[in-house]
Amino acid sequence: MIDKFLENLSKHSCSSFLADSKIGLEKESLRVDKNGTISYKIHPEEFGSALTNKYITTDYSEALIEIVTPPCSSHQEALKYLENIIGFIYKNLDQEYLWPASMPCIIAGDKSIPIAYYGTSNPARMKTTYRRGLGNRYGRIMQVISGIHFNYSFSDHFWKEYSNFKNTKKNIKDFKSEQYFIISRNLIRNGWLIAYLFGCSPAVCKSYLSGKKTTLESFDEYTYYEKFATSLRMGDIGYQNNKEDDMGVHIDYNSLEKYSKSLDEAIKKPSKEYEKIGVYSDGYYKQINANTLQIENEYYSTIRPKPDPNIKKRPSKALLESGVNYIELRSIDNNIFSNTGIDIDQMYFIELLMIHSLITNDSQISQEEYIESKNNLTNVAHNGRDKEFKLINNNQAKSIALALREILSELRKIAELMYKITNDDKYIRCIKKQEEKFENNCKLPSNLVIDKMIENKFSFYEFCMESIWEQKKHFSTLNFDNDIIKKLKKESLGSIEKKKLLEKNITESYEDYIRRYFSEK
Repeated sequence: MIDKFLENLSKHSCSSFLADSKIGLEKESLRVDKNGTISYKIHPEEFGSALTNKYITTDYSEALIEIVTPPCSSHQEALKYLENIIGFIYKNLDQEYLWPASMPCIIAGDKSIPIAYYGTSNPARMKTTYRRGLGNRYGRIMQVISGIHFNYSFSDHFWKEYSNFKNTKKNIKDFKSEQYFIISRNLIRNGWLIAYLFGCSPAVCKSYLSGKKTTLESFDEYTYYEKFATSLRMGDIGYQNNKEDDMGVHIDYNSLEKYSKSLDEAIKKPSKEYEKIGVYSDGYYKQINANTLQIENEYYSTIRPKPDPNIKKRPSKALLESGVNYIELRSIDNNIFSNTGIDIDQMYFIELLMIHSLITNDSQISQEEYIESKNNLTNVAHNGRDKEFKLINNNQAKSIALALREILSELRKIAELMYKITNDDKYIRCIKKQEEKFENNCKLPSNLVIDKMIENKFSFYEFCMESIWEQKKHFSTLNFDNDIIKKLKKESLGSIEKKKLLEKNITESYEDYIRRYFSEK
């Protein structure tokens, strides 16, 4: 079926805009000291305000730096931006380093993880309250798992031509949203592929699971691992997916309206479990509210359809107003073998997967299929390198080898079309690299991690520390792009002024701000 579709697509003018896209990268990394222990230092002032800096902010913890590139016109530009921001960070860190792995460093329990602080303005207080709520609900430790987010959008020129190709009468805004949700559903269906090919977290420091029961095996005195794991980050010991599932959070990806409505319902639905925590006591807020989700972002998903970032409303409301502006893929482990946490071939491959997700299956996804897909991802995360492993599709077992062969074959055909469009074989080369992993899973990043640990008799901690020194050396000799560095310095200074202005112009109480935030139409 894909052959005929690609043949027809190649004959249409829209194909010439297929490579005309915007790509953005986000990278989360823990700041650690020379011993690999999570930092207790506040967010460095050289990076400006974490509340208002668009390039360097913080995620859950004050020590968990989040790097954000702007939307870029090429993979190389996005990667260059990311590398320069990391280099800028290293240049301004005082005897600290960026932890290179997705699974965190040595942790001495929840209290060893400082929650991010953003200031005294109402938006700042809400961000800290939200994080305090996450800690009270799920524990702080899982909140400092880190990763890479890949932001992707097709150009307006492409959407205009593609709507003609599809012979639709819908307006471009509605058509784009419909198509981005098709992409989202297919990325959910094939989400296991990212964990298999790019998973880089088969092991974890024992301190992460201190005092908890686990089925993981002991690699050594300090390390747990799983023999065939690809990405423990995306498995049962990772984010809070299972708890949300148990509480009946079912987000509907079948249309923009259904997606927004299901998120809104989860935000408004009271939770008896979270009511036990309380909202305000002992002089501070323990969470924003006691509902199933405090805000939309609490729902952890591997895919997020994103609105126009210029619309300053809650995500579900902003989506209804602007339609879907781009897709955020959130399931990528930090690649410990890359100084930037992701390499160019991964980026080319993910772009091909985005195109594949657009053109292969426009059917709705039932709750049963959604759960099946999530289970496939979890099971690949734990057992994907087992040659006997089987995926479940429509209640039918399929070997992972057969599933890989089928999807890589389709992606190769898309890569060949991209070669015709761009006259560049980079997409074909990136597919070849993934095919080599299929032919020999010893080349999978997850396998390489375990091999390196065995070869050097390293614990997970020692392996990560070795990588820290190598990456530090790389960034100490980086040839910076002066234009990017100027922008970073300007943004840092400007963000401090923006934060001061927000704190100066507080016109309502925090309680009124929260009420208004949730009452906006």
